[in-house]
Amino acid sequence: MKELARGEQEILEERMQKVEAEIKTLLIPEDPADNKNAIFEIRSGTGGEEASLFAADLYRMYSRYF
Repeated sequence: MKELARGEQEILEERMQKVEAEIKTLLIPEDPADNKNAIFEIRSGTGGEEASLFAADLYRMYSRYF
């Protein structure tokens, strides 16, 4: 009987940790700016053509991500 109780206790402790993490996430207040648009500007710095190529790579990466 003790073995069954220990096994159940381990399962319930894992479940409790998952539920606590979920509750913590739900308690974080919603940011009013979450549903608004954003402007993301990428500029090439000093460095000539290499800086422009890097800025273009960043643009492609972020445009695919967003």
